[in-house]
Amino acid sequence: MKRLIRMTVLLAVALTTALQAHAQHRISIFFDHVAEIAKQERISIREAAERVRKLGYEGIDVRVNMSEAELDLLDSLGFQHACAIADINLIEGEQPKVARKVLDFMHHRQYTRLLLLPGFLPKDADSEFIDAACTRIAAFVKAARREGIDVMVEDYDNPRAICYNTPILDHLFAASPQLNHVFDSGNYLYCGEEVMVALRHFRERVSHVHLKDRKAMHDSASLVVGTGIMPLKEVISELLSSGYDGWFCVEHFGAPNMLKYAAQSIANVKAALDEFKK
Repeated sequence: MKRLIRMTVLLAVALTTALQAHAQHRISIFFDHVAEIAKQERISIREAAERVRKLGYEGIDVRVNMSEAELDLLDSLGFQHACAIADINLIEGEQPKVARKVLDFMHHRQYTRLLLLPGFLPKDADSEFIDAACTRIAAFVKAARREGIDVMVEDYDNPRAICYNTPILDHLFAASPQLNHVFDSGNYLYCGEEVMVALRHFRERVSHVHLKDRKAMHDSASLVVGTGIMPLKEVISELLSSGYDGWFCVEHFGAPNMLKYAAQSIANVKAALDEFKK
């Protein structure tokens, strides 16, 4: 009976996702943020997720190692499948078992967008080592695409990431033409790049967006989206005017009051979206 109920919920989610496949301007949030709200507010995961849903978040970005119960809960509350996140340490070597497990998760839970976290480069990594890692990433991306999965990497806020900034991302994308990009506005600020320059440079590869704000370049603290130096209105305008119809995922890890941040961030994002429509 439980299996039948879960299958019914999954079919309903799949139908909703299919019907809204071309819906524009959807806003999602990390499940990590929902879990942090539950912790900070001393409430259950269910109550935290319900509050977030009432704020207007339609989608959820999940990690592939979450429990079935947590995933079923999110589906039952009507969260759409924005993106799944997986750690596959392709920097160190091929990971066939982990890769297969991740792809099986994608099919089982009916996610089509995968944010790949491929691990970190050793401090002494030379060009040969980096090229080998890029080749392994490209092979995984190709295999995933054959199974209908859109694999992406974000500009990750760690100098040892193989996707840290524009130069190394250019190198990675050249090695893997099918790899797409999760554009993280805050992480470009962290590495000292101009957000709009980076966005225009990678626009054709952007298939998911993390809206993250910062106090200043090279600062790791995340703010309420729209209250720092990240040009929120310009980012949204550039994306929508060029035909972007994907998700805008609100991100502010480390927020001292995650529920308040989530409420203020979605209000600011919606205001920017409404202004674009005028």
